[in-house]
Amino acid sequence: MSKHLFWIALALMLNACSKGKGDNGGGDGGNPGPGTNPGNGNVQLGTGVVYFDWATEGISKVDLNTGVKARALIYNTRRNGWDISRDNTLLLEVTDHPDDYDAELYTITNIKDNTIVSRFKKNSGYANHTFPTLSYDKTLIVVPPTDDDGIMILDLQGKILLNLISFQGKKLTESVEWMPDNTLLFRLENSLYRTNKEMTAATLVKTFNFASWGNFAVSPDGSKIALNAGNHTWMMNADGNNLTQITESDYIEVMPVFSPDSKRLLIGYDFTRTGDWGRYWKMAIIPADYGKYNVNTNADKRVIPFVPKGETSVQASDGIMLWR
Repeated sequence: MSKHLFWIALALMLNACSKGKGDNGGGDGGNPGPGTNPGNGNVQLGTGVVYFDWATEGISKVDLNTGVKARALIYNTRRNGWDISRDNTLLLEVTDHPDDYDAELYTITNIKDNTIVSRFKKNSGYANHTFPTLSYDKTLIVVPPTDDDGIMILDLQGKILLNLISFQGKKLTESVEWMPDNTLLFRLENSLYRTNKEMTAATLVKTFNFASWGNFAVSPDGSKIALNAGNHTWMMNADGNNLTQITESDYIEVMPVFSPDSKRLLIGYDFTRTGDWGRYWKMAIIPADYGKYNVNTNADKRVIPFVPKGETSVQASDGIMLWR
């Protein structure tokens, strides 16, 4: 109950602060600006559906053709991770197993008719929560490393096809992302590597000189990689060349997500911590064209604050964001 009250208070506080700053979606003089109705305002944001976590609202979605916000999944304290296939047909949801503290329940559901495609128990280890993602062709699941396992590849029935614990003699502990061709990008210390399709070898993509970096994402066409470093968003070619800073602000930017056509990025900005574990950010859309965009409030009209239709405050998120 206390957790619920905390999130309700946080949501009310964020809404009040947004209104107090006159942050109404990027418009001037209090008028709604581009992006107030995503995909249906003055700037075309592309097509598809944006999904995101926020507080006790659960998982919400906004259809960019209409700008309408709706609930995709109700709030569930037992939910750990979730993903949606690139063609927006399958939902992968991970919840605590009801009868085994060391396990999780993986459920794959057909979004159109809500039928269960697959459900299986995965032993994730004591208190380990996992955040798996579906491959582009919907045949495989990758599970990022935990305290007990390395990078795991599963089929849709839960069979373990690979458990890559170390690389070059070093334990794998960082994030991993699918490439469109079913190869993987994974992080080891300050470097990013790409596997072959057989997952038997990997080559260096880029070694970074940043003090800290992460949240890397791959464009659906496989040509670009976006990541956060030095409090801002950067982008480079998939081969590691042309590393370019693409955001600037007085804020911290996080969680870049490419649009389905690879032409835009959904980003989190104004990253705010709320204690040891809590954090949230506001959402905006920028072009993914290697230009630099200032995401300070009202500083750059090319930056589109993410405001669902009928609302007046920029939408916030505190977890997974997807664009399908």
